[in-house]
Amino acid sequence: MKNMMKEYLGNDYSSNHLRNFCLYWMKGAACRKDYPSDDAWRSENDLDCLTFDGDLHADTLMSAWTPIKWVADCLNSDLGIKFHKSSKHSTDPEHDLKLLAEEGDLYLDPSHRLVTLLNRFLKLAEERCNFILLPSREMNPARYRSVIRNRTVWLCDEVPSTLAHLYDKDSLGRFFLGEDGEVDEDRVRDWIYREHLEPGFERGIVDRGRILPLLAGRDPYEPIWPTKEDEIAEALTYMIEFLSIRREILADPDHAGCYDTEDRGTAVYSASARGEDRIPRAIEEAFRGITRNETPDRIAQIDLDIVCDLPTEESTAVDRCIRRLCNWYGKDGMIPYGYKYTVDTAQPDVCRVDAILHLKKDHRLLSDRRRNTAAHRVNGPAPVRPEGITSNVLWELYQMFLTRSDVSLWVNTDKSSRGTYRLYTAREATLGHGETDYGVDSMGIELPWSRMEWIDLSLVPSDSGSILKTRITTDALYESNDPVEALLDRNHMRLA
Repeated sequence: MKNMMKEYLGNDYSSNHLRNFCLYWMKGAACRKDYPSDDAWRSENDLDCLTFDGDLHADTLMSAWTPIKWVADCLNSDLGIKFHKSSKHSTDPEHDLKLLAEEGDLYLDPSHRLVTLLNRFLKLAEERCNFILLPSREMNPARYRSVIRNRTVWLCDEVPSTLAHLYDKDSLGRFFLGEDGEVDEDRVRDWIYREHLEPGFERGIVDRGRILPLLAGRDPYEPIWPTKEDEIAEALTYMIEFLSIRREILADPDHAGCYDTEDRGTAVYSASARGEDRIPRAIEEAFRGITRNETPDRIAQIDLDIVCDLPTEESTAVDRCIRRLCNWYGKDGMIPYGYKYTVDTAQPDVCRVDAILHLKKDHRLLSDRRRNTAAHRVNGPAPVRPEGITSNVLWELYQMFLTRSDVSLWVNTDKSSRGTYRLYTAREATLGHGETDYGVDSMGIELPWSRMEWIDLSLVPSDSGSILKTRITTDALYESNDPVEALLDRNHMRLA
């Protein structure tokens, strides 16, 4: 597709993308008075409209000026300089744009990492991947500045906030209302897929609870104006990755979603049931766990381990049950995923089912963020083992939580054999311990009796719901040489 920036600037276009944007803004401002209306001017001078042959529903996905200001203000803060698209401290409104266009290297050191990132972003920002079509023209200014419940909110075209505000009927959600006056999430989802904005969601799954924030750990609903160097670098990295992925999708829509095809591991959903209908009930419970936590595009294959006394005549009932749960009634009799099941002899009135999911890889944007965060933590100071923590396996597990940002756990919150497991991600972990308790043996000798040590966890559900506070405990005096998995199992947890 044509680079409309190059078409618009003609011979003034260069490989200096910062300069290109400054010249573009100045050229557009100079001719604005020559048009009878703003709409007439936009259709011939706005890059977003030019990209879509003058369509006034067009919009720029990510503002180019916003990150330019982040970087320029940050790198010149020691001089007390603030940059403005329309200068407030000169008789020439274009004073700052001219400085950046003609003497940009004086203010933005080309060797600085923020400038390197900014240039990578601005190159992408000129391309088709940075332009979208809106469902309503009024959504264009609302993506930059909105009044929400009597409060002025500056979204500044930030993608995570845009996505989050689509689900708020008092904000951008008002452009997607259904007949009941509430946000029609199907309409939101359709528009996101139409414009290929799914890279902004965890695993590419379009769901309001899976929006990736501009800065890790922040609420995507709240717009962010980063001022610190590390924050700006993280935000620019997000923006570069998003536009790079979207460019790939637009070039090859058949591979929309940017998932890798190789297996990234497994997850297990377990359930058990008793009685005459134990087999279908246990299978159904296992599948409920799947549907609560996974989506079809994440699953490569399902293996079912059915542990029970399964007569031959019941195997057809199992097939029928699985097809029903998968909502699959194809002519060829196949279900959406490959599956197999094994049968072991067990108690005749009990059925246990382990649904083993072979999962596809995470969305690349999420994987990169997790990897970078993990590398940042690992490269930091080595954690120091606190006094009083004597359990080696507890300390090993704690270090895992401390040095990785992506530790996911299956947790049985009921802590019973009939409880179901739900997927959580660890967000915070702290160590603690009690005093050693003493007891008297049969000889009347006082001996250490028990010493409880623990990790307190804050866990975020993978789908929706409130944060779970829970504790992993061990008696350090009677601890065996079991691995971390055994410690978790005693606490009704499993590593995902």
